[in-house]
Amino acid sequence: MSRFPALSPWLLALLALAFFPAVPTGAQSHVAQAQAQASSPKETQNTGAAQAQPDTASGPTPAAGPDAQSPTLTIRQTVRRVVVDVMVRDANGKPVHGLTAKDFLLTEDRQPQRVLSFDVYDFDKPSISRGPNAPALPPNVFVNVPKVAERGPLYVMLYDLVNTEVEDQMTARQQILKFISTKPEGTRFAVFVNSDELYLAQGFTADQDQLYAALDPKHPKSHVPRVFLYGRNYGYRNPYTIIDVLTHIGQYLDGVPGRKNLIWVAGTFPTALFATEGNAVDAGDQIRAETNALAQAQVAVFPVNVRGVVVSPEGASTGGAPHGGVGGASVGTELGAGPGAVTTVTGASGGPVATGPKMAASAVEQGADSLAGDYRSQDAIATATGGRAFYSDNDLSGALADATEDGGNYYTLTYSPPSHIDDGKCHSIAVRLDQGNYQLSYRRSYCRVPQVSTAADENGGNSGASTLAIPLQAGDVLQANMKLGAPMLHDLVFSAHVRTDGGVVMATAAQMEQLQEQAAFFRTHRRNKPVKPLPPIRIQTYTIDYRVLDPQFKAQAERSGKQPTLEFAVAAFDNAGRVLNGVVNDGVQEASTQASENKAGLFRVRQSLVVPIDAKSIRVGVRDRTNDRMGTLETALPLAPEAVSLSQGPAPQH
Repeated sequence: MSRFPALSPWLLALLALAFFPAVPTGAQSHVAQAQAQASSPKETQNTGAAQAQPDTASGPTPAAGPDAQSPTLTIRQTVRRVVVDVMVRDANGKPVHGLTAKDFLLTEDRQPQRVLSFDVYDFDKPSISRGPNAPALPPNVFVNVPKVAERGPLYVMLYDLVNTEVEDQMTARQQILKFISTKPEGTRFAVFVNSDELYLAQGFTADQDQLYAALDPKHPKSHVPRVFLYGRNYGYRNPYTIIDVLTHIGQYLDGVPGRKNLIWVAGTFPTALFATEGNAVDAGDQIRAETNALAQAQVAVFPVNVRGVVVSPEGASTGGAPHGGVGGASVGTELGAGPGAVTTVTGASGGPVATGPKMAASAVEQGADSLAGDYRSQDAIATATGGRAFYSDNDLSGALADATEDGGNYYTLTYSPPSHIDDGKCHSIAVRLDQGNYQLSYRRSYCRVPQVSTAADENGGNSGASTLAIPLQAGDVLQANMKLGAPMLHDLVFSAHVRTDGGVVMATAAQMEQLQEQAAFFRTHRRNKPVKPLPPIRIQTYTIDYRVLDPQFKAQAERSGKQPTLEFAVAAFDNAGRVLNGVVNDGVQEASTQASENKAGLFRVRQSLVVPIDAKSIRVGVRDRTNDRMGTLETALPLAPEAVSLSQGPAPQH
C-alpha cells in the first residue's frame, strides 16, 4: 500500500479542532443527491445536511510517525505510467537497503527507460497512528487513523484447502496460527479460504486475535472446517478452478492503492504454463492472462508449499510421502525456462545449497514429476508477479515470516512507456543493478499501459513522494475501496459519528424497492414475468456525521479558484459480505455570512442510510475528487449504547 506522509504537529492541531463539539456555522457542506455505487446501491433518495447540526463528537488527534515533517502541498495528476515494485535481496536472502534511483537500470523490450519516480518502502518504518496515550473516543465516534502504527504493505493470505492433502491440513493450520500469534505488530492481513467456495474469512486487520479467530480450529467458521475432505470434488489440481479463485481475489484487490502481497498457502499449485505428460489440460494462456492481471494490479504472489521437505517423492521406490524428511537436502527445481535454465537444490531453510544443469537425484527422475512441476509453477507465478516462492522447508511459520518481511521491503519505480497507445501486445520489463550480486524480484511484463495517479509538486515537476497507483480497470476509486473488509485508508483523515436514528420499523414499499436492487436481495428476472415485490422487512436508519479537515483544501481552492468537491460513501453488509444498502453523495463547501465562522478546509456532512436489522457492519469513506486522496473506515454492528442528544434530530430537509 502506498505510504502516506506523516502528519505534522501543526496539522494535528488543526485536525483536533474538527473533532471538538461543534457549534452551528456557515462553513458546512451541502450534500447533493448522487448516483450510488454500481456494486451496491442504485440511485437513492437520500437527504443530506445543508446545515450540520451540533453534536457531541470529540476525540484525540493522531500521532505523527517518527519521521514527521511539515506537509508539502502536492497535487496529483493522472498519467500513463508503468509501476514496477522491486524486491532486492543479498546473497543471504536478506533485504538490501540504501539504494537510490541511480542504482537501477530499467528496460522495456530491451530499450532503456528513464525512471520518473522512485520510492523506498522499508518494512520497519511505521505509518501514522493515534499513539498509546491518546484519550478514548466517545461512543460510536471513529477516526480513520490506526491505533497501532501500520508496518509494510497489505498482505492477503489464501489458505487453499482444496489443493492441500488432508494429512497436511492440520499441521499447516497449526503453523499458520503460530505465525499469526507472533506476526510483526502493525502488519495488516486479510484471510481468504478456498474450500467449498472462496470465502473471505477476515478482512484487512492488524489485530492478531481477529486473525487467529478466523482460522481457529476449536471454533470453526462456515467454509473454514477443521479438515476439508472434499478437495477432489471442488477442483483439486484443476487449473481452471484456481484461475477463478485468483481472479476473484484480484478483483477484490483491484483499485486498492499500492502494493499487495498474496501469500498462497497450499500443497500443490495447478498453475503450470504448459501441459505436462499424462495431463492434457493446457490452461497456459488463461494462467498467463491472470498472472498479468495480478501484476497489473500490483499484486505480488508468494506461493508457500505446506508439504515441507520431501525426502523421497511420491512414486519413488521407497514409497516416500509428504513430510517424510527432517531437513536434509531435497529435490531441485528448474528456475526459468528454455536454454540456460539452471536447477537449484534447496535445503530445509529454503535457501540454495547447490546448482546444476539437470536434476541430480535418481529418486526425482523416477517419481517427482508432479513435485518438480509444482515447484516450477510456484517459481513461475512468483517470478512473473515479483514475489518469491517457498518450498522444501519444514518451518512453514518461518516461511510465512520471511514472506512478510520480504514483501515489505521494496523499491517502487515508475516510467512512461515508449508508446502511449495501447497496442494490445505484452511488453517485457527488465531491471538490474549496476553493481553488486543481488537477487531481484519484480514483475516481468505488462500487457497494457496502466493509468496511475502520481504526485507532482507545486511547480508541475514530478516527485517520488506518496505515489498513488490506481489500476486502469478501477473505474471508480472510491467504489473499489468500499468493499467489505477492505483496508482502512488515511490519506485523507476524517472522523465519523455513526448512530441510530429512531427505532426499528417496517420498511415502506419505496424502501423495499430500493433494497431489492442490492446484492443481498438481487433476484434474476425471468422473461415476461415481472419480479414480485419483496415483503416488508424490519429496518433501522443510521446517520453518519462526518468531520473532514485538511489544510490542503485551502491551497487547492486558491490554485483552482473553486472549492474542492468531496465524495462521501456509506455501505452496509450482511454476515455473508453481501451489500444490503449503500449510497454515495457529493459534498461542496458553503461559505458563511459571518467570516469568523468560516474554517478553511472544514467539511461537516451528514448522511443517512436505511439498513435491514441483520446488517453486521457499516463502512464509510471520503474521497477528494481533485486528487484521489481517500479515507475509509469500517465498524461492526450493533453499535455501542450512547446517550441521546437533543442535537441528534433529523437532518433538515431541502
